[in-house]
Amino acid sequence: MQRIMLVVASLLVAGTAMSEATIELVSEPGDSIGQGNTYSFDDTNTDIRFFRNYDNGITVRIQSFPGEPRFSWTIDFAAPFEAELTVGPYEGATRFPFQDYENPGLAVSGNGRGCNRLTGSFDIFTVEYDEDGNVTALAATFEQFCGASSFPLRGEIVFNTVLPIGVKSLGLGLTRVHCLNRNTKQVVIDRAPIDKIGDCRALGLEVSPGDSVRVTMFGIAEE
Repeated sequence: MQRIMLVVASLLVAGTAMSEATIELVSEPGDSIGQGNTYSFDDTNTDIRFFRNYDNGITVRIQSFPGEPRFSWTIDFAAPFEAELTVGPYEGATRFPFQDYENPGLAVSGNGRGCNRLTGSFDIFTVEYDEDGNVTALAATFEQFCGASSFPLRGEIVFNTVLPIGVKSLGLGLTRVHCLNRNTKQVVIDRAPIDKIGDCRALGLEVSPGDSVRVTMFGIAEE
């Protein structure tokens, strides 16, 4: 195995959502679902609801308020083997609810447009449930390709939490993650990452809007 290091440096605007739930969809030109547009939803302009679906995953419903111009979106996530969704990356997703038992399921549809076939992936950064299994917090991002299209629909969902600060590791077995706030010089280190998502905020890095954060990931190249 070859030891490699991945370094990612970026300017991050870190803040909390102004409302309980915020959702952003970004469609590249050529994507048939989003029609090349960007959509922003929050509790002030949209009815957003979270449900457990019958594959033990999570469904997000986005609808216009009564009396306003009508729109409707649905986002579905499901883990392989009908397991409860937990924090981590979900690669190789196919169309929910027709995914193979061992694969994750994903489906993003809106305003009467949906995919007959799709591929994609999603990342769950935060997910919490109450004692009855209802979703009480969720932070997730996703990428969907409809049919054979190479034009993605991407999005992020933040509900009762904030998105993490960090990067996702692909093809790298993490051994440690270093996070540096260049403005305050604070450093936090995770020497035993348990998944492929480095979340500096969860490790205790304190950030303010406009802070510059550098994330360095160390690991072993996977087969």
